[in-house]
Amino acid sequence: METISLILHVSAAAVLFGPQVLMFFALTPATWFIDDEELKGNVVSTVARRFGIMSAASILVLMATGVYQMQVFAPSNLVETRWGSILVVKMIAFVVLMILLMIHTMYFSKKIRILSDEVINGDEDKVGDLDYLRRQSWLFSFLMLLVTTATLWLGIALGNHQFSLG
Repeated sequence: METISLILHVSAAAVLFGPQVLMFFALTPATWFIDDEELKGNVVSTVARRFGIMSAASILVLMATGVYQMQVFAPSNLVETRWGSILVVKMIAFVVLMILLMIHTMYFSKKIRILSDEVINGDEDKVGDLDYLRRQSWLFSFLMLLVTTATLWLGIALGNHQFSLG
């Protein structure tokens, strides 16, 4: 069961991390070439909705398998090992990532959708605000990508028992 849990955990991490990289480095910059605001909005909302479903599923799997692995692999002297310290930092990074994801979803995505609708409805004065907010969202996504990367690296460090238990 430990191997299955580890396979599921790593797969879920890949499902969460990979699309973030793709969205940050490829998809979002590609949408900059779409002049039709309605088309751009449809593309982004479709991809974001599907990414959100994948992310939510992977987060649930990560939490379930992470709790299981902690019970199975945690050393008895948790406080006295590097493993325990790495775990604490990883959990903090994971919580920070969840907060950042919520902020991005509840603030940036919502506000971009509202401004985009206003531009589609002819309010040309909002184009600059929309472009600015999209750039801010993209930069915020970079922060999320950094936190996800750090969380992933910490997980790898935990899995290297020669390092984490040494």
